[in-house]
Amino acid sequence: MRHLSEGRSIADPYCVIVAGSPDVVVVGAGVVGAACAYFLATSGARVQLIDRSFVASGSSGACEGNVLAWDKELERELPLALRSADLWADLARTLPDGFEYDRKGSIVVAETEAELCASAERARLLATLGVRGEVLDAEALRREEPHAAHDLPGGVLYPGDAQLEPRLATIALTRAAVARGATLTTDRTVERIMRRRDGAVTGIGTSAGAIAAGAVVVAAGVWTPALVETAGLSVPVTPRKGQIVVLERSPVRFRRKLSEAGYVAAVEAGDDAALQIAMVVESTESGTALLGSSRQHVGFDREVDIDVAGAIARRAARFFPVLDGARALRVYAGLRPLSPDHVPIVGPFAEAPNLCVATGHEGAGIGLAPATGELVAAWHAHAPTPVPIEWFSPDRFAPAALAVS
Repeated sequence: MRHLSEGRSIADPYCVIVAGSPDVVVVGAGVVGAACAYFLATSGARVQLIDRSFVASGSSGACEGNVLAWDKELERELPLALRSADLWADLARTLPDGFEYDRKGSIVVAETEAELCASAERARLLATLGVRGEVLDAEALRREEPHAAHDLPGGVLYPGDAQLEPRLATIALTRAAVARGATLTTDRTVERIMRRRDGAVTGIGTSAGAIAAGAVVVAAGVWTPALVETAGLSVPVTPRKGQIVVLERSPVRFRRKLSEAGYVAAVEAGDDAALQIAMVVESTESGTALLGSSRQHVGFDREVDIDVAGAIARRAARFFPVLDGARALRVYAGLRPLSPDHVPIVGPFAEAPNLCVATGHEGAGIGLAPATGELVAAWHAHAPTPVPIEWFSPDRFAPAALAVS
């Protein structure tokens, strides 16, 4: 019998060879993993999607569903976001399962005149890169959103931004992948990645035995580093906790997705920064409203912090006083996978060319998922990519690469 990992004894549970093994195992059935499985299966690969719990059980089930362009890093992340926005629009038309996709646009709301000037300047820059924006004065802002506080000077409308329901979107991608031949395995813990002495990956070891595979894609969010370490490799992703407050249904409806101009500063705060709160408000199809957002480094703690939820609610009410006194239906928390340069980590390792990671999207995983899946599928098929996958390589954090940069 040929073993999955050379030199291991016949008694080793990871030495089981599975008949009809997949071309690719995708670890993690969140939105990024589901997108990878979908595009891989669409390209003709035999795919097994595996998760330790259930579909969208992690951060994809504890987020807002943003598909934004205005807040992205310009050189690498923005081209990926624009491609992904087009893919989401296509998927909303073609997938049989709906996911409340609504390209309703977003408004970046300024709290001060200085913020409005800075927002207008960024809008002019983004326009040169293909992102259309419209600067709103105070009167125009209140025409768009009548509930805006009267002392707000204005904002910028980005009509191309969209919103979707993240759990439904993850399920829709998963079902579509299965319809194209992928296999879904849930409630199965992946314990290690198997490599030969020459560096090639041969499969994974799970709580129910081994699965041989021609390639492995790890899209396990904040848990990606621990799994990659079992293959002797590293990826610098840290968990960043975020909370969402869901308000009870009410007649108050917001036309656009709303974010404060200070949102980007909160996103880009350093790894050692204290709690960051930035206003995010949006209405959902069901009639509730979602309030965010928070960013906090607390390790792998996913417990809801009521004090943080209160701070989120107060910040939202400052911009939209109609929310003052609104009742919360529930609060939930998730862990965003943060990379050191705030840009996703997607692609293979030089040391293990058939091991690919897809993580580090932080709060943009929903928006960037389809383009990420497309990149991974093109990598596996040795096909051209819409944007260079090298931009997102995990090897950019290797000591030699950091020394050059």
